Parts: sequence; C-alpha cells; structure tokens
Amino acid sequence: MHNPVAIYRIQFNKDFTFKDLEHIIPYLHQLGVSTIYASPIFEATPGSTHGYDVVNPLHINPEIGTLKQLENISKTLKKLNIGWLQDIVPNHMAFHQNNSWLMDVLEKGKRSAYVDFFDIIWSAQVYHSRVMVPLLGLPFEDALNDGQIKIAFRDGQFVFTYADQYYPLNLHAYISILQTVTEDKLETIHLLIEEAKELQQSDDDKTYNIRFTELKQQLKSLYQQLPTKKYLKNCVERINKQPTLLQQLSDEQYYQLCYWQETEKQINYRRFFTVNGLICLNMQNPAVFDKCHELVKTLLDKDIIQGLRLDHIDGLYDPTVYLERLRKLTGNETYIVVEKILEDGEGFPKNWPVQGNTGYDFLAVVNNLFTQAESKKQFADFYRNFNADKSSITQSILNKKSLILYEHMAGELENLYQLFYDLELAGTIKIKPDQIKTVIAEFLIRCPVYRYYGNSFPLPQAEQEAIQYIFKGIREAKPELKKTVALFEDIFFKNAPSSDYAPKALNFYLRCMQFTGPLMAKGVEDTLMYTYDRFIGHNEVGDTPLTFGLSADEFHNYMVTRQQQWPLSINATATHDTKRGEGVRARLNVLTDIADDWLNMVTHWQKVNSKYKTNKVPDANDEYLIYQSIAGSYPMPGEDGDDFHTRMEEYLIKGLREAKLHTQWAEPNELYEASCKKFVDAIIQPESTFMKSFRQLQIKIADYGIINSLAQTVLKFTCPGVPDVYQGCEFWDLSMVDPDNRRPVDYEARAHNLKELMASKTSIDRLWTSRYNAGIKLWLTQLLFNERKIDTETFKNGIYIPLKVNGKYKGNVLAYARQNDNNWYIIAIPLHLGQINAGSNHPGDIDWENTQIILPEHTPIKWDNLLSGKPSAYTDHITVDSIFKAFPLALLKCT
Repeated sequence: MHNPVAIYRIQFNKDFTFKDLEHIIPYLHQLGVSTIYASPIFEATPGSTHGYDVVNPLHINPEIGTLKQLENISKTLKKLNIGWLQDIVPNHMAFHQNNSWLMDVLEKGKRSAYVDFFDIIWSAQVYHSRVMVPLLGLPFEDALNDGQIKIAFRDGQFVFTYADQYYPLNLHAYISILQTVTEDKLETIHLLIEEAKELQQSDDDKTYNIRFTELKQQLKSLYQQLPTKKYLKNCVERINKQPTLLQQLSDEQYYQLCYWQETEKQINYRRFFTVNGLICLNMQNPAVFDKCHELVKTLLDKDIIQGLRLDHIDGLYDPTVYLERLRKLTGNETYIVVEKILEDGEGFPKNWPVQGNTGYDFLAVVNNLFTQAESKKQFADFYRNFNADKSSITQSILNKKSLILYEHMAGELENLYQLFYDLELAGTIKIKPDQIKTVIAEFLIRCPVYRYYGNSFPLPQAEQEAIQYIFKGIREAKPELKKTVALFEDIFFKNAPSSDYAPKALNFYLRCMQFTGPLMAKGVEDTLMYTYDRFIGHNEVGDTPLTFGLSADEFHNYMVTRQQQWPLSINATATHDTKRGEGVRARLNVLTDIADDWLNMVTHWQKVNSKYKTNKVPDANDEYLIYQSIAGSYPMPGEDGDDFHTRMEEYLIKGLREAKLHTQWAEPNELYEASCKKFVDAIIQPESTFMKSFRQLQIKIADYGIINSLAQTVLKFTCPGVPDVYQGCEFWDLSMVDPDNRRPVDYEARAHNLKELMASKTSIDRLWTSRYNAGIKLWLTQLLFNERKIDTETFKNGIYIPLKVNGKYKGNVLAYARQNDNNWYIIAIPLHLGQINAGSNHPGDIDWENTQIILPEHTPIKWDNLLSGKPSAYTDHITVDSIFKAFPLALLKCT
C-alpha cells in the first residue's frame, strides 16, 4: 500500500496552474513535502475557483494545464520522491453548457446515449416530465417577454440563449425553425427538413444519435454558404420577434428553462445539496462508473498519481459497492481516502476498502482537546442571557433541518413521496398521503448522522437499532403517526430478503440515504453553525456545537484506536471547506481558558458599542458572532492588515445569509446587512473605544493562540495518521470561510523565509521574539515534514503510548510516545496555558513546579530534543520544566 507520508494541499484554478506548481516545487521539496494533494484537475466550468464543478472528467482542465504538463511534472516529482494524491468527484458534474454529456441529454431526451448518466427523475410530473434547467434569474415568462430568451444558430446547432448561457434544441425544433420562412426556401434546406422528418420516425436510438449529428454537420457546412446563412438568419430573426413561437419551441423541448428559485418547491433531478448548478450522477450504473474513471485509470496506470481522495462519498446510491468497484479498478497499492463527516461518537465504516478519511474527525478531536471543558457552563449561561432562541442544541438541529427540508428541499421530499407510491410499498394498507410524506420528512430530519450504509436486508443490527430510535422519536413527537411509523418499520425490518418486495424497499431506503446528508449539511453546517454562537470555535465541519472540550484520556483513547484501525487516515487541521482557519480556532480556544476576562470584555463591548447600532442592528447574537470573529481572525500584532476590514464584511454577509434569520441569499435584507457593515466599520476603526479595549486582550489571545497553533501542528505530524498541510498554512492561518480561505498564497515570501531560516542558526527564543511573522511555524512545519521522511515506519506503524502526567499542572500537559522496535519519540504539548499566569509574555518563563511525565518501563535513556537541539537523559520520568524551559513544546527522539 502506498504511504503518502505527509501531504500538502494545492488548490488549482486559472490563477494557480500547473506552471505555477512547477515554480514552487523546489520550495515544497525544501519544506519536506512527501505528497502533493491536488484539488480536482479535470475540466471544469470556465473560471472555476475550486474544480468541483466538473464538465468533463476525461480531460485535464485547460485553464490549469495539459496532460503533457502533468506528465512532465510527475517526472520531476519522482526524482524528488514526491507523490501525488488526486481529488476526484464521483457524485456530480456541473449543470453547464460545457457538459457535453448533459447537453446531449437535453437535446435528445431519453434517446441520448447519456440518458442514464444523470440522476434525473423522468417520472416526475414537473413540467410534464421535462428536465428542469433552473438557471434563470427570473421566471421564464418574464425573461421571454423581456426579450432575454432567444434562439440562435451557434457552433453548428440551434440553441436557446439566455445571458451567457445556451442550451441545444431538439430535432423537432430544427424542423420548425427551418420551416419558419416559406418564401425562397432553398432546396438544400428542403432536403434537410425531409431528412429530419424521416429521422424522427427512427426506432433505433443509436442510428438516431449518429444521423442527428450528421444532420447538424451538414447544416454547419451549408452555413458557410451565403444563401444558407442568410436564410437561417431570417428564420432565427422571425422567431425571435414572436414570443409565442419561442414559447412553442420551449414547450416542445425535453427540458424547461426556469427560475432558479423554483427548485425550493419542485425539482426533477438530484443536485449536490441545494446547488442547482451541480447535477448528480448515477454512479451506481457500471457503465457510468467505467466511463467517468477512464482518465483516472490512465493516470494511475502511468503512475502519475498514486492515491485518490473521493469527494462527498455520502451522495452515492451505494458507497460500499462504489468503493469495492474502485478498489478493483485501482488495485491494492493505490492509497484511497474518502471525504466523510463523522458525527460525535460515530465510527468510520470498517468494511470499506480504503485507508481512511480526509481528516475532519481528527480536526474535531484536536479542536476539543484545546477547548477548556470547565468553561462550558460559563459560556452557556452567558449566551443564554441574550440569545432569543432558547431551544436546546438538539432541538435547534431538528428545527434547522426542518426549515431546510420544507423551505428549500420540498421538491426532493415530494420525489421521495412519489417514489414510495410508485414502488407500491404501502401495499393494501390505507394511510393518508400526508402522513406518509410527514413520516418520510421526519425520518430524514431526525437522522442523527449524514447517512447509514446498509445495502441489503436485513440491515446490520446496529443500523436497525439506530433507525428504530429514529422511529421512536417520531412516535413520541407525533403520536398521531404511530400507525404510519409501524408501516415504515415493517418496510425496513420485516420484509423477506428473498421476496420481490425487498428490492423495492431497499431501493427506497437507499434513496432516502442520498438526501439525509444534504439535509444535515444544509441544516447544521450551513444554517445552525451560523445561528448558534455560544462558542463558534466548534461551529466547524466535522465538529459540532454540541461538544465543548475533551479530556486527555479521551484523546489518548481516540488515538490508540486510530493507530490500530486507520493508521493512514488523514490528519487535517484546515481544508478548503473549513469555516475558519486553523489559527483562528487555536485563538478561539484561548477564550475558553480566559473565560472571565473574555466574557467581561464582551459585556463591556455590548454597552459601549450600542451607540453604533442602527435600529438595534445587529442583534445580540450577530454582535457576539462579530466579536468572536474579530478575536479569532484579526491580524497578528504589528503585521500587515491583510485587508481585514473588507474580508470581515464579506464574511459577515455570508454568515448572515447562511443563518437565514434576518436575510438570506434568495431575498437579501439589504438594510439589515448595511447596518451590520456600518457597525463593524465603526468598531474596528483604530481609535475606537472597542479597538482600544480589544488591544488589551489581543496580545494574550494572539500569543496563547500561537502556542495552541504550534501544538496542534505537532499533534498533526506525530499522532497516528497522515499529516495534511493546507496550502499556505505553514504560515499563520487566520482565514475565514470560503472564498477567504482560498485566496492566493504568497509562495515567494514563504520560499524566501524558508531559505533564510535554513541558512541561519535559529533558536526557539529568537523565533519566539519575532513570532508574529510566522517564521516559527514555518520552521516547525519543515522540521516535522522532514522528520516524517526520516522515520516513516515509526509514524506509520509505531504504537501510540499515552504517557501519564503528575504534579500541580498535570491537566495542562499532554504527553505520549510513538514506538516502533527500538525507535522512540516522546511528544509533549501544553494545554490551556491561558489558565497559568506566567507574569511574562515568554511561555518559557512558566514555572511548572513539580509537574512531570512518567515514562514506561524499558524506555531509552538518551534523547535529543529536536525543537531545542539539546541532548538529555531520562530514566523513569521527565520533569516538564526541563523540556519546556526554552519553549513549551517537546519532540524527543531517542539516540
């Protein structure tokens, strides 16, 4: 099995291409990177900033580069022993005119060779079973009457045009358009019309597709002749002057252009979450699987890539079967991880033939480790005093998921309801239709995880118990649905696996599972996490507002299990999807260590800043979000402002709209948003009362945040798993949610700084003195990258040994060892230093008194401290003062 060792994430787009990567390869090599972790590189929509809106998985994105460039890069990387982990997108493609497979379906309907590629519900009665194209900025009739929808002859075919969009017309439309002008009809046109009419009668779809293409080629060729060009122009102009003719043409298509907001109530294709512009694939279809993975297979066979990262595995109809097919396709040596968000206490599926996941679980565990659990009640009491919503977090989750389902995914709910009846799952039992739909809705809303993975009856015992618990909750909340709930229990638990009924019931179950994930993501990640602001440090992908701290013992237990079960799963602390940078969370955790100071200061700010509110806007909840966001993201003392004012306003508007309380994307409340921006503008002025008092806390938050940030970097590289450094995070990461966390990275500055660090004798003390410029994190990151290379086996296979800490500050130190045969490392980091008053701004000045780390028997005696550069000897214990004297982090390696 390929071992990536330590990976570095790169976000490719038109502004960072293969050519740009070539320029920084020497820097990445000096940094110590073992594997480049690449965002999707396949052809995407023009201008895509992320690559997940793929239009052709068989081509390299021309905005990024070419296959030849990639091959050359691969040769360079191989010489440096650097591998390539490639992100792929099996769940969806872009709903875009550059998606030729989808355009073929719109053009030919069910006769298209790609009709089974896309998850389209042809049986839905929406627009008489015509595919919705919900990409208009206003209702179709309004756009039509306003002259915004027209037809055109473009690139050799007739299309509907709207703004910069265009969509192909079907064969019948060609006949209608070419017959619009009756005078001076050309003989060649007459022959084409007759050919098209004859082709319409063909029963052979393959012949139909071939001859339709030939007919368009003929017309394109004839268009080069002036008489034909003039005739076609006249036909197009005459139709475009008559809205009734345009309406008629529209009615005859296999699709319907429509207003984007219509999908909140009705839809007839599966989309990614609630994004109309991403249409999902039927990846469970073997032909679709084979076609979509052709280029991936080529890249693997040529050893250009050695691993795969799979985006949104939960959207697939049957993730387990998909992964089994993929493993068979790629072979046993290919490293595979999946993007999987685990809820608190949820385990990763053990039967999947993969090496693990993309590390959101690791992020959450580390984040909770640095959160002071003792402050939970204090934060909760404070927040309860001004939060208008008094619901518990559990109830709030249900409320937000219900909001999303009924207000934004009503079409998906209706489709599941119709599927239930199409499959005749109720049999002869008479139940009111509204009760069926309500139970389906409640089942989706109350699913406590993204989804379950059982793919045959009987379902696994643990899964049955989990679903029974969901049904129990429905019965208790809605007693009037008891009979209907009993029906669903019979469907999922009591049908005979050998009966004809079982496949239909399983189909319905798996279909439901494809929508529990989007509902969780939109209801919790993209709504609750912008409204429940008790402590925003845990409002994070993979984490949950339900948690508030983790003990050292719990952390150790998690890591022991991780080493035993998933030693090559990814250790992430920042990704392109995280809602705030790893440095922001490290700072926010400090607030839980200084709860009194923090909450007293917030109370002060609420009073002195009230004069900056307009009509009491922002409300108290949004105001508290602002304070926490500033504390977490404000630039380091004395460093460049990094356009913080603009970035903060953009983040705030996104957060307010995602919250869907005072404003939202569909209907922005510009007055509320403007008042919030005005408030932020006022309080962050350099001489404002707020900023003067904020600076009193800023140094403390920044300094302890730096220590937390360095400590989590050490954990990421030395705990079980594969460390992942998100692009640019070798410097301080004070970014906010996307697109802020996808801004260009200044690699020239990083390469220059690293070169200087490597050329000079650098001490921890000197690095701490200039800590705000991020040199200390860059130095630590390169040291850890290279140490992973030096002793790959210990960090891959070495056992994880929790070490006991005794003494006054035993709760402020976490220590563990990694051991593989005679190779040993001891790692120690501080926890909750904000609780300890050092009387100095240098962390090395803390008096750890009698705190000591107890060593297990047969531990080596001689060690090198890789961070301080000093040798030492220990027998049965290590005094914390001895290893934290220069700086409160320790990485000891036996000699």
